[in-house]
This record gives sequence, structure tokens and C-alpha cells, in this order.
Amino acid sequence: MKKSNFLTKFAIYFTFFADNLSWSIVFPIFAPLFLDADNKIFSPGFPDELRTTVLGFFLMAFPLAQFFGSPILGDYADRAGRRKALIISVFFTLIGLILSGWSIHFKNLTVLFISRLITGAFAGNLSICLASISDLSVSEKHKVRNFGYLAVTAGLSFIIGAYVGGKFSDSSINSSFNPSLPLWIASAFTFLNLFFVLIGFRETGKTIPNKKFDFLEGIHNVKNALKIEKIKALFLIYFLILFSWLLVFQFTPVYLIQVFSFSNSKIGDVAAYLGVCWAVGSGLLNRILLNYFDRLRILETAIILFTVFCILIVFPERALYFLILLGISVVFAGVTWPICTGLISSKVKSEDQGKILGISQSMQSLAMATSPVVGGLTDFFHVKLFFIVSAFSCLFASIVYFKIKNR
Repeated sequence: MKKSNFLTKFAIYFTFFADNLSWSIVFPIFAPLFLDADNKIFSPGFPDELRTTVLGFFLMAFPLAQFFGSPILGDYADRAGRRKALIISVFFTLIGLILSGWSIHFKNLTVLFISRLITGAFAGNLSICLASISDLSVSEKHKVRNFGYLAVTAGLSFIIGAYVGGKFSDSSINSSFNPSLPLWIASAFTFLNLFFVLIGFRETGKTIPNKKFDFLEGIHNVKNALKIEKIKALFLIYFLILFSWLLVFQFTPVYLIQVFSFSNSKIGDVAAYLGVCWAVGSGLLNRILLNYFDRLRILETAIILFTVFCILIVFPERALYFLILLGISVVFAGVTWPICTGLISSKVKSEDQGKILGISQSMQSLAMATSPVVGGLTDFFHVKLFFIVSAFSCLFASIVYFKIKNR
């Protein structure tokens, strides 16, 4: 491998690492921050029963901004190059993280919302990383494998981020630890990320200088995803699987607090455990299975098993059994992601990779934006209801898959 390609790949993987670490480091922070009645982030007398609902809308802020911002950033990447787009994305992510740390420290809910909107709006480097890796892949099998490596990177960074977020936000471990400290740590990693992109990343794709910006492209992307005949069903399956997984992921901390009274530190441990499960499914197990089975057979089996375990999760009354079933479900969710992404990417020409992966990013952002709102509303009815909704979403993905399988 050429030195320039090595440095470019390193910058891509480190961007993926830092981006996912910044996302996961807040996993153990926000649920305790919003649900703790003694926390001053809400005004006095704010109803406890509305805290989960507000949390749901708060969690929506990041992906909603990402939904509108990522396609614009993707267009800019096509117009000016992936390198310039990554530099802008990482820089404003750094600004958003700094504001997040400041707002948590000073308990300013308004600035916290704004900071999440900023980090979300400039979080489009996922699709840029995917497109860059696609540019550097020599075959379809190599592409799926590289996407699997990205998923493993995401899993490892999730483990580290969740562990750091849980431990360094828990003042019971050390009096100097607090919920804002992990955000300063994430800011430091993002600063390093900016440095590596500046010195290591070399342009991987062609530019389109006259390309116009579409500020509603996120909405148009969803419409286009449903119009592209040969892959619209794949996009629907992709969305439903992501919605299922993200619903479980984002509201498991709420469940752990309400049912098992978990602390920040314990929630961070659970998140790190989930990161291990995701890495096992998306990387190790996915790679082994691809050597023996067709990727469509792997995908259909993983979808079915994820559905089954989402239903089984609601039954255990002990935390240990709950976590075992949760981990198994995450393994199968991890198997599906690189296969779905690879299938979508393989359906289009190389010059359309940026566009089609931008649409994928919009579908992912839409799933991230809708799942926390649904989770916040289901908590009004029953603490376990979001697991059932997740299972039905994945079941619907299975039905769509088998309906189109033989076409």
C-alpha cells in the first residue's frame, strides 16, 4: 500500500473512531442528567413524568440536524472534495463538543440543545468516510470487508467512549469527576482528529465544481430512496433495522435507571459491553460468516434473530439475564449493518457512491431522529414498550425482505 493511501485510510478510520467516541461518550450522561430530580438543569417544579419525553426530544436534536446538514455536507464533498468537507465537519464538531461541555457544567439546557444541533449538523463525515473507503476498495467483497472494519472501529470507539463517559461523569468514583468532563475528553480527541485529517488525508474522489446545493436534500433523499426501483426496498429495510436498533440503544439507559437503578458508571459499563457485542457481530462474526454463506442468507437470518431477541428482552426480571439477551440482540444487529450498507453501495455506479451513501446517511439520521421521540412517548404507557415497538419494526423489515427476496 502506498504511503499516501495508508495515511488517508488512517485519517478515515481515526475520523470514524473519534466521531463514534464523541457520540458514545454521552451515552451514560444524558439519561441520568435528565431523569435525576435533584439535577438543576430543569427549572424548579418541572414535572418528573415529562422528563423522559423531553429527553426523547433532546436526543432527537442531534440526528434531526444531521438529517438536514449531512446531505449539504455531502454535496460540498462532491463539489470541493472529501478532504475539505472532512476538515469543516470535524472543526464544527469540535465547537459543538466544547459548547456541550460548557452547557452541562453551567446547567444551561438551551445552550446544550444548541450544541447538539451544531454537532449534528456537521456530523456528515460518516457518509464521507464510507464514500472514501468505497473509492479505495478494489472489489465488492473488499468493500464489504472494509465497511466491516469501519463497523469494528465504531464498536471499539463506542466501548472506549461509553466507558470513559460512564466513569468520568460519576462523582461517586472521584469527587473531581462530573458530567461535563467526558465532553472535554471528546473535544481533545476531536482536535487530534482535525490534525490527522489536515496532515494525512489525500483526496480519494473526483470533484464536481458546478454542483448546486439543495438545502432540503435530506427530505428529497428520503423521497428519492423510495423512488429508486432496484434499491428502494433495501432502503426501507435499512431504515427499519436502524430504527429498531437505535430505539433499543437510546432508551436502554432509561430502562436501566428506572428498573435496575443503575448509576452513570454502570450505564457506561453496559454501553461498553454493547460496543463489544457490536464489534463481534459487525466485524468478527460477519467476516467468518461471509467465508461460508451468501450475504443475503446471513442478512435474513440476522434480521429474524434480532427480532426474536428484542421480544425476549422484555421477560427477564434480573439485570444479568436482561443484559445477556440484550448483548445477543446487538450482535445480530451488528451483523446486518455492513451487509445492508454494502448491498446498497453495490447497486450503483462508482460515480454515484457519494450520492447514494448520502441518501443512506439521511435514512440513518431519520431513524435516529424518530426513534428517541417514539421511545420518550412509549415510556408514558410502559417502561418495556419500546422493546416491543423495536421488535415489530424489525419484524416488518423481515416481511419486506422476504417479499422482495425472489424478485
